[in-house]
Amino acid sequence: MSRFLGSKAPRSVLYFATDIHGSEKCFRKFLNGGKAYGADIMVLGGDIAGKAIQAMTHKGGSTYECTFRGAHYEIEEGSELTELEQLISDFGYYPYRAEPGELAAMQAEGTMEALFVSLMEQRVQRWMQLADERLRPLDIPVYWMLGNDDPSELATILDEAPWGTHSDEKVLKLKSGHEFISLGYSNVTPWHSYRELADDEIDRRVMKMVDQLEDPSRAIFNLHVPPFDTGIDEAPVLDANLTVQSAAGQVKMGPVGSTGVRAVIERVQPLLGLHGHIHESAGSRFIGKTLCVNPGSDYGTGILNGFIATLEPDRIVAHQFVRG
Repeated sequence: MSRFLGSKAPRSVLYFATDIHGSEKCFRKFLNGGKAYGADIMVLGGDIAGKAIQAMTHKGGSTYECTFRGAHYEIEEGSELTELEQLISDFGYYPYRAEPGELAAMQAEGTMEALFVSLMEQRVQRWMQLADERLRPLDIPVYWMLGNDDPSELATILDEAPWGTHSDEKVLKLKSGHEFISLGYSNVTPWHSYRELADDEIDRRVMKMVDQLEDPSRAIFNLHVPPFDTGIDEAPVLDANLTVQSAAGQVKMGPVGSTGVRAVIERVQPLLGLHGHIHESAGSRFIGKTLCVNPGSDYGTGILNGFIATLEPDRIVAHQFVRG
């Protein structure tokens, strides 16, 4: 699918999205985006798993109830309940039909995490099958990786996916000819998420891959956390109790990206940096000659943010953010 578009240098279109956090709607939009945007290469950055279970409590007979996003539901088992489960899934949650007190008991027994991970695994396995059905006929290569909010148990599913490549901590070559490295870990957060590293360890792991590159200046870096203090890494400032701080009625924002990522990009100067992690900081910045982008995330509304780059071997011909 590479094309010339009036130039002697072959051109390829890369489509990137990230931080869908379990949203069924956003994942389906991502798969459809390959064809819609004429992509030759697709990349889904980290944080693919959702963040919470939504209980649907059995009230007896065939009736279930739950409160979701401020609305209360009492629904009979059947098509309406299935539709509600789909709505919950579209927003990134995991619907679970529970008996009264079941989840509280699991929490007390310490088995809730196992249920949570199992629901994540089921959804990601289904997604990988859907990707195979949608993208294999189009012959569009796709690259997946976990983020800091994704448990490591999901890595095996990406490794065994029938279509696509699990790219985390690998040195790969895209069909465009560009070398491609990925790291899904974040720097340390206040939330103690599944996959976090100190900044110096992020620097070390990325440089281990850089040392294997033939031409780092033409490489694409798929690093989940954005570089520090670049405007694409700003999040609400928190106090010691994790309370959002404000000033003059406005939420205070501050940089929370990785100094390790920034140091590597300043040192190596790759062609393109693909980042995510900080949902509120969509945008692009240059670090030297390196274009660094963060599409941001609105997964909670079912809207998918993305980024498209038209690439030649040694330059980015055009780029834009997309939303749908």
